Amino acid sequence: MSKSHPIIIGISGIAGAGKSTLIKKLAEALHATTLFWDDYDEISSGPKDYVEWYKSSRDYDEWVYAALANTLKKLKEEKKVVCPATKKELVPTKYILLDAPLGYCHKATGQHIDFLICLDTPPDIALARRLLRDHQSHSECKKMKEDLEYYLAYSRPLFILTSEQKKSDLLLNGSLPLEKQEQIVLHALREINRINQ
Repeated sequence: MSKSHPIIIGISGIAGAGKSTLIKKLAEALHATTLFWDDYDEISSGPKDYVEWYKSSRDYDEWVYAALANTLKKLKEEKKVVCPATKKELVPTKYILLDAPLGYCHKATGQHIDFLICLDTPPDIALARRLLRDHQSHSECKKMKEDLEYYLAYSRPLFILTSEQKKSDLLLNGSLPLEKQEQIVLHALREINRINQ
């Protein structure tokens, strides 16, 4: 890891693992710039049917997030950049936190990650978090029922990390309290900085 350039810390994990929550918590402690994969959905492309993609190719390069990769490249070059998705100015802080659901598996963005944290969250906890996040009103009970039925019939395998997806620099238990996760990550970063001095 180069000390002279911003350090890009990716956080990967399944949907509902707690990536965004941990990134927001760490951003406060590290005064870091943040990038979220989902912000780039509208200007990127990827498989329309995740389950079919998972059953067939599992080719991570089918997720074409060139704008995100370019943003990471510019930040790593210590250049300010206007996020093409959110139109907000991003500055190259010492640490840049990236919501990287595909981790190192996605070559275009993974090549820019200096340190990858994989949140290994039990599928039941991730599912509960997703349901609480996505179905906040009582009128959405029917949609929640449909989501649960779909999960049981089709998408459950997507919520189990493969050994390839777990390849990371730090495998973190996503069911730990947020403050404990933050402590573990900050300790790991202090150790890396100590070793690189």
